[in-house]
Amino acid sequence: MDKPIIYQIFPRIWGNDTERPQKGGSLENNGTGRFRDIDSPTLEYLKWLGCSHVWYTGVLRHSTKSSGGGCLPSHPEFVKGEAGSPYAIENYYDVNPYLAENPDNRLEEFGELVRRTHEAGLKVIIDFVPNHVSRDYGKVSPHVEANAGGPATYLGEKDDRSVHWASGNDFFYYPEQSLVLPDADEFKKETKALKNKDFGYGYRILPAWLVDRCRTFVSEYPYDTQGYKALLKRNAGILSQYAETPAMATGNNCYNASPGINDWYETIKLNYTDEHTGTWDRMYDILRFWVSKGVDGFRCDMVELVPARFFTWAIARIKNEFRDVIFIAEVYKKDLYRKYIREVGFDYLYDKSGLYDTLRAVVEKNVNDNGMPVDLWQSATGITRNWQFLGDLQPYMLNFLENHDEQRFASDFFGKDARNSFAALYVSLFLNRAPFMLYYGEEMGERGMDEEGFSGKDGRTTIFDWWSVGSVRRLRKMIADGSYRPLADKETAVEGDTELEVFRRYSRALKFAAEDPAVRKGTVYDLCYCNFSSDGFDKNRHFAWLRDHEEETLLFVSNFSDHESTMELLIPEHAFEWLGMPVSEDLNPQKHIKVTVPPMDGIMIRLL
Repeated sequence: MDKPIIYQIFPRIWGNDTERPQKGGSLENNGTGRFRDIDSPTLEYLKWLGCSHVWYTGVLRHSTKSSGGGCLPSHPEFVKGEAGSPYAIENYYDVNPYLAENPDNRLEEFGELVRRTHEAGLKVIIDFVPNHVSRDYGKVSPHVEANAGGPATYLGEKDDRSVHWASGNDFFYYPEQSLVLPDADEFKKETKALKNKDFGYGYRILPAWLVDRCRTFVSEYPYDTQGYKALLKRNAGILSQYAETPAMATGNNCYNASPGINDWYETIKLNYTDEHTGTWDRMYDILRFWVSKGVDGFRCDMVELVPARFFTWAIARIKNEFRDVIFIAEVYKKDLYRKYIREVGFDYLYDKSGLYDTLRAVVEKNVNDNGMPVDLWQSATGITRNWQFLGDLQPYMLNFLENHDEQRFASDFFGKDARNSFAALYVSLFLNRAPFMLYYGEEMGERGMDEEGFSGKDGRTTIFDWWSVGSVRRLRKMIADGSYRPLADKETAVEGDTELEVFRRYSRALKFAAEDPAVRKGTVYDLCYCNFSSDGFDKNRHFAWLRDHEEETLLFVSNFSDHESTMELLIPEHAFEWLGMPVSEDLNPQKHIKVTVPPMDGIMIRLL
């Protein structure tokens, strides 16, 4: 595929239409989206937008505090947020019951989503989380599903827990040591207060996780004080501290029995070795299980924490049977990029540490410009350095401006206004043939400035809480009534409505990237080096390049400054020779091309 465009969607929030969700609210109060909400009109919209793949994030069954929607609650002491982290996997062979209309048929409903996605001409990507699982993996939901075809044994079931490490163990242990979670003292205070409390009227004084767990009881006996005490007694286990003896290593390579508040304490670390073990086989079986369900690719979480030899073996084995399955690696060490593509066999890599970080530094310098000189790492020249570093690896990088880990561009912590993203969008989307990823709601300028609960006002859309996002609700209404089509066709700006103007610009850019041959498969020529002395060109705040394919040549210019910029650009003789561009009176190495670019924006000019 020339230029994949991936749409990352979080089903739990995508289909949630609750207009006033409560901070830290339960599933019953705040609701959830479901597989059914990603309906045919939604998928037709994504195809129209230019997308080729949909990454369904948070599908695999994870730990949660909720007992609603068919869930079985995990211990609240280690679960992050009311909904729980989608990367604390509780069952690799299952999907989240709360995403299904009928939880008992959740795998069938996921299968229907896969079928709908394929019928819309899109491919399905889900997460593969190979490094860690939930702390109660194998203890809450059954790991042998009659309708799933899962394994007879689950990870860790046959481990020798009397030793710290053994090649045949799936996990790491600390014999004779008990786990100490970072909030253990606070949890003891909270639960002690609950046990001793003389309850008055109404169950609202109970914490959300307890109300959610005992929702049937409290709905039947809303003012029964003695009933509450019986309820607390009946749930003594969940009101006691979480017990784990022997303690197990935490998912972010925290090798001790006392993870800190910033550790991934909701997870436990899987044990791989550089040699083939049973852990390898069990993880390969998980991949093959989902491919057999119609999944077309995997976004592989934190691959640098797993031996590369495992991925080399697993990817080759999957592709030997299913040639077109793609593997995307979340990586951060740029010096390992070549290894993961050329040796390990990944199809694409996050370029977070490269282009994303470069664009973020340039944008932040200009939206917060205080008149200080531009440092080298804040300069647009970093874009050139990044593609030069990548060389022939450029088509294998996954470019993005947002994902579930990063702050929303329009948040107060990053670009402050979605319209400031246009210059960066043009570079990330149009610079090369690398795939591009859009995070749901990004095309509406979602700011991520809600204070949802566990996820505070941090510029991110929560992955830990039951929540609903206003911009996404409005986007879904546009999809339902079809109004997004004429909006995208509008040639002039939408005055006075930032959200609609951002949608117009993003949708037009994405559709163009998906359809235009020069962008999909054309050659790139960086014009910056030959324009450092050109009138109006600022190497620290401007970036210009060509895209050429056969008889089509496009000029792109991004302006990262906070003011409108007019510049006169030259195309060097070498570009004409390299790209095979015809020389004419109107287009030649001596002819200046005068362009004016609005602040924090980009333009495209068709030269041929």
